[in-house]
Amino acid sequence: MSRLFWMIGVVCLWGAGCFQESTPQHSSFLPLNEYPTKFQTVRFCFLSAQHDNRYLKVLSNIEDPYTTPPPAGTVVVAEEHGDSNCSSLIDFKVMAKENAGYDSAAGDWHWQVLDNNQDIIKGQDGHLTTCSSCHAKQPPCNGDYLCSP
Repeated sequence: MSRLFWMIGVVCLWGAGCFQESTPQHSSFLPLNEYPTKFQTVRFCFLSAQHDNRYLKVLSNIEDPYTTPPPAGTVVVAEEHGDSNCSSLIDFKVMAKENAGYDSAAGDWHWQVLDNNQDIIKGQDGHLTTCSSCHAKQPPCNGDYLCSP
C-alpha cells in the first residue's frame, strides 16, 4: 500500500500538476494571435506622455474595460506606435486580469512588455512595478488599474 502512495506522489509531482497555482497560466494570452480582428478597439490612436511620448491604440477582448469592471481573463493590449496615425508599431504593453489573489497590490493584473514580434521584453513573471505603480496613482477606472495619470 505504501508503494502505491509513493507512486501516486511521484506521478503527481512529475506531471499531473498536483501543486500548480490556482491562478490561470499567466502567459495564456500569448501569442496574441489574431488580436486585431478578435479584440475591439477601446481607445483610438492618442499620444501618451506616460508611454515615452508614443502613440497608443488600445484593444481588449471585452467590450469596454474602462466602464465595465473587467473580470479575470480580460486582456488589454496597448499597441505603441511612433507616429500619429498608429501605423508604425514599436511594441506592445499587455495587461491581463488574473484571478483574485494573483497580485492584490497591483489589482491582480499581469503586466508585460512585448516587442513587435510578441517576444517578452519585460515582465516575464507578470510583475512590472513600473506599470502597476503608475496605473495605481490615478483614481481607478471602475475600481481598477486601467487608467494612468
